[in-house]
Amino acid sequence: MNVYLSLILIVPLAGAGLLALFEQFKNFFNRFKICTKCLNHIVANVIALGVFILGILSIFLNSMWDLNTTTDGLLEYGLLQAILITIFGFLVWMAVLFSVDYMKGKDGLGFYYALILTLFSGLSAVVMANNFFTLFVGWEMFALSGYALVAFERMKRGAVEASLKYFIMSTAGSLFILLGTALTYGYYGSVNFTVLRASSIASPITGAIIAIFIMGFGVTAAMLFLNAWLPDAHSHAPSTISALLSGIVVKAGAYGIYRSLYWTFASDNILPTRIFISWLAILTMFEGNFLVFSQFWRKDIIDFKRILAYSTTVHLGYIVLGFGAGTELGIGASVFHILTHAAGKGSLFLLSGLLIAAVGSRDIRSMQGLGRRSPFVGIILTIGLLSLGGIPITGGFVSKLLVILAAFNGTHWPIMNIIIVIMAIINSLLALGGYLYILKIIVFDKPESDEEDKLKIPVFEGISLTIIAVVIILLGVWPEKVFELIVQAVGALW
Repeated sequence: MNVYLSLILIVPLAGAGLLALFEQFKNFFNRFKICTKCLNHIVANVIALGVFILGILSIFLNSMWDLNTTTDGLLEYGLLQAILITIFGFLVWMAVLFSVDYMKGKDGLGFYYALILTLFSGLSAVVMANNFFTLFVGWEMFALSGYALVAFERMKRGAVEASLKYFIMSTAGSLFILLGTALTYGYYGSVNFTVLRASSIASPITGAIIAIFIMGFGVTAAMLFLNAWLPDAHSHAPSTISALLSGIVVKAGAYGIYRSLYWTFASDNILPTRIFISWLAILTMFEGNFLVFSQFWRKDIIDFKRILAYSTTVHLGYIVLGFGAGTELGIGASVFHILTHAAGKGSLFLLSGLLIAAVGSRDIRSMQGLGRRSPFVGIILTIGLLSLGGIPITGGFVSKLLVILAAFNGTHWPIMNIIIVIMAIINSLLALGGYLYILKIIVFDKPESDEEDKLKIPVFEGISLTIIAVVIILLGVWPEKVFELIVQAVGALW
């Protein structure tokens, strides 16, 4: 792999170590009147922005940096990896920029940023892995960072419990991945993706290995009945971490499923697996929508962050549905939906941090009418929710449409394709209904109190939310170039 591109792994890890040292020696810095928190903010933002820019450059300057996928070694860096790491880097930068205001007055800032950068490095290693061993190392790196970040505000009620729940379920998933890796090596004598793709055969043992990997990756992907960790982790974590968990961490699970199905085993002989994956995706959507609406029926608290967390399950269903189609269009549509969902859900979770700070509660009923007090909040919330709901001129509309088209033209039997598409459209309409209900309460309903003062939007929080909103609209209005690039990346590996 090109030495410059290895910086994508090295720089965040080195930055994490530096930020942890800043936190350890903050008393020493204070003696010389050096603002340690300012140093943490500056270094974290420079690193996050730098890695994001490096990802973009690696996409568009591939003639200079040679992005050909390798066939050996521990890591590889092709166009698809560049695209995914750029998506991850963008949301990490937005979360770090948002944190400049969001983390004011909170201790452990250096450790907080160090964990975020370590999480990003782990995700990058998973994407760049060329074998199951390297993938597992990266997997554990981001998972351990995730546990600590969920429990970062450990003095808040439920934070440690949510982290422990996440730890137990995620560890169980990791054990399935480790078991699948061991069985793969025992049966094929290798864990290298390229070697396995050339030598794997359709057999009951291969089918069992694929099923084990789907189970392991499915926990992090929040698939059907494997998502019990999701609402607690998302609702008790800092909102910036909730944005990262929903926006990029769960996508690692979906990516692992894609790796297993198309880059590793005999993809030409796994039609039954693709059918299973497609129906698993549909059932996951139905479960997610049911859990979203179950929150609206609660009388104690209608938790905004739990609703957004369960909504993530619906969208992971769409991503996996594209994988199940078994075509280049399906894989490309899934990757594009990873991008639009990361932007849409990232903006809403970041915005939730602003709203919760304003009203002191996660209950959306206490947020009633906040959109009237702040047009900015109303606009950001509307763009984010409508994108997730698949309304035109937003990126979510394009990616959902592409996934549905891919499912309609999938490799299954025609009648099954039609049924799957109908189910996907029904779930999209159900999800849209939930988003419109949230929009009604926060933007269109009158505030219960007589408070008419405008809501103050901190500068860096406002900049971060504005950038994401612009990206969502651009992806909805001019998606062609981005999608063509994604299809090119997928086609090179097909």
